[in-house]
Amino acid sequence: MRVRAAFRICNTCRNGAERMESKHRMTHIGRITIAVLAVSWVFDPSGMAQAQSDFEGIWAPNVPPVAGQPALSDLRFTPEGQAALESFNAENDPSFRCIMPGVPRGLIDPYPLEIIQQDHQIVFLHEYYHQVRRIYLDGREAPEHWPPTLNGYSTGHWEGETLVIRTTHLSPNNYMDINGRPFSGDERTYVIEQYTRSDDVLSMTAEIHDPAYYEEPYVMRYSWAFMPDGEIWEYECDPQFGDVD
Repeated sequence: MRVRAAFRICNTCRNGAERMESKHRMTHIGRITIAVLAVSWVFDPSGMAQAQSDFEGIWAPNVPPVAGQPALSDLRFTPEGQAALESFNAENDPSFRCIMPGVPRGLIDPYPLEIIQQDHQIVFLHEYYHQVRRIYLDGREAPEHWPPTLNGYSTGHWEGETLVIRTTHLSPNNYMDINGRPFSGDERTYVIEQYTRSDDVLSMTAEIHDPAYYEEPYVMRYSWAFMPDGEIWEYECDPQFGDVD
């Protein structure tokens, strides 16, 4: 009897210990699960690239490019910017030598734009000068070694249904528009673009931050209409049309 009683007691203890161990394992697993979920909520790499709106396709300008520029009277130039404006010579316009306008000048032009939308990037294919812009959506930052170029280096992210693009590393060999409004290309310059779609209209607001030439951000606004059957044609540029040797 004592042996059986002792056995029953030990068996009960063993079962209790197993239950406690099982409970401990479940609690441990639960904590790991909660921790994984918490980390996934804090850092979700796929979330950075998930598009909230569809920009894919070909878009045609809604208005002439000049309509997207601010009025000259609304601009507040620094002394350096005013001097650069007054010294503009149309013969020095890079586009007369078939050099693409890039950013910021090429943000608005009178030709169609094709947008290719992927998870890790959005690609802008301009008919005008065959410009190609890549906007990286994978969370990267612009590399320090990147040289100044006409299109610069662009990264983006989604804020709801709005695509926000930041472009840095921009070349000083550029202008704001065809009339020679200056662009310094100073290392402090950068551009913030915001794109939103409403039905078949794509709208953009761009703020060009150029503290060397402007006391306030230079703001462009533009829009395009969706063309389901649109086409991107070959664009040819001949320097002779600009009387450039």
